[in-house]
Amino acid sequence: MIMEDKSGARHPFLDLLNLIFLVLAGTLLFTLLGFFVSYLIYGNDVLHGLRTGDFALPVLKIIQLCSSIGTFIVPAILFAKQQHVGVFNFLDLKRRLDLRLIILAIVILYVFTPFIDWTILANQKMKLPEFLKGIESWMRAKEDQIALLTKQFLVMTSPADLFVNLLIIAVVPAIGEELLFRACVQKIFTRWTRNFHAGIWVAAIIFSAIHVQFYGFVPRLLLGSLFGYLFYFSRNLWVPIIAHFVNNGTQVILAFILQRKGQSVEMLNEPGEYPFYLPFVSLLFTSALLLIYFRLSPVKKEFDERRLG
Repeated sequence: MIMEDKSGARHPFLDLLNLIFLVLAGTLLFTLLGFFVSYLIYGNDVLHGLRTGDFALPVLKIIQLCSSIGTFIVPAILFAKQQHVGVFNFLDLKRRLDLRLIILAIVILYVFTPFIDWTILANQKMKLPEFLKGIESWMRAKEDQIALLTKQFLVMTSPADLFVNLLIIAVVPAIGEELLFRACVQKIFTRWTRNFHAGIWVAAIIFSAIHVQFYGFVPRLLLGSLFGYLFYFSRNLWVPIIAHFVNNGTQVILAFILQRKGQSVEMLNEPGEYPFYLPFVSLLFTSALLLIYFRLSPVKKEFDERRLG
């Protein structure tokens, strides 16, 4: 039966369709709002950008900020409100923060970095078969376009620029993407498949795909799955939000420091050079730390109570 699952609740497929509608509507409305706000501030420069496709950087930042809010934050809140259990309850934002889990999550993120860097290098060397040469050329062009836009966004000449970029690149994406992908999409697919691993990985695949960066798909997929496990075990969305913010914010702050030293932000796109064995040591230690994280988490207590009960 497509309308209801066995519990009598709405089928996850209908929830997914509803969420997709909210995302599309939010993206459209808030992108238009971004153009409107930009026009109020910069006037005819925005109209010129619409004609030529060449917008000034401040205009792009306003549009990006509004679009991100409309694509991720607003749909997640509206979707949570429809669940009739309280917005903060559904989004798992009410549980008391466990400082041990937050610190451990950040340590895990940094310990995982060498393995992520290794996957970045491997993903960038991806080659498609000859008969898909046209698709590969389009993928490369899209990747270069996004890389150029990212480089423009990371140009910072003052602490004010740093603050604005932390808001646009770290704060809003960390909150918005975790609200949408972990608190909503992951829950939908976990309920649909009745398997939390499947829910985590499907949400991570969608999380990576939506960025449309084919040569960064695998590392972003792995980061998305990491955030998924941090969320599932902690039962607290603030943990992956903080980890996500630290991940993005570190890149922004490093870009600011590099520019203050007169160096290029392109250095950020160069994965670190490690001994050949370090990525695998990184993966091993990450797995061990995740096990410790699990043992400290509320989920471990739930598992123990279920087993004893």
